[in-house]
Amino acid sequence: QLDTVRPESSRPGTAPQTHSSGGTRSSNVEAPDVWVSKWVDYSSKYGLGYLLCDGHIGVVFNDSTKIVMHPDQSHVEYVERRRVGGGGSYDDKKSFELAQHPSELTKKVTLLKHFKNYLIEHSPPAAEKAKATSSAIYVKKWLRTRHAFIFRLSNKTIQVHFHDHTEIILSSEARVVTYMDKKGTRSTYPLVNIPPQQDLVKRLKYTKEILYQLIVRGGEKDGADAKK
Repeated sequence: QLDTVRPESSRPGTAPQTHSSGGTRSSNVEAPDVWVSKWVDYSSKYGLGYLLCDGHIGVVFNDSTKIVMHPDQSHVEYVERRRVGGGGSYDDKKSFELAQHPSELTKKVTLLKHFKNYLIEHSPPAAEKAKATSSAIYVKKWLRTRHAFIFRLSNKTIQVHFHDHTEIILSSEARVVTYMDKKGTRSTYPLVNIPPQQDLVKRLKYTKEILYQLIVRGGEKDGADAKK
């Protein structure tokens, strides 16, 4: 029998740790469209469940597979990493309706439902919903360090949520950085014109150091802990 995802206090040692990313926007530069707004770390047993600000809900399982439910809560995508000759790899995606999921995915679909119920209990999906026919953005990689949670989304966005509730979002496509301060205010700046704010500069430097470790040193994992 599968365990129901419950609040941390009710399951000492194995329970999830829930986190949120809120904030209000205050910027003239266009901010990223999608980021992780709430997540629950249950990697001690199953993986990391998350809610995106556009209403998509997903899980990165401990076996590195991913599953994503569209905002309509009926259309689902399942992602497995496939290796090809020459050392390359790609994301193999399968789409199906929740009510007609493949039998071999029953356990993961059940876990997805548990994570969904837990995540939206106090945070219903945003009104700005994506179309069910569009390809979902999902968390490809995540990392928990001493200072932050780091998410890499499938659209190449990097999100770093620090334990003091500040946040950095790097959008490589638009070449902008979004910073959420301790008051919850989000501001977006071009990467070529970062203001000399000590808090922002310090956190951006830390983000670059972590990305160097993940990408250049090849230490990137689907879900892991790091001491730094």
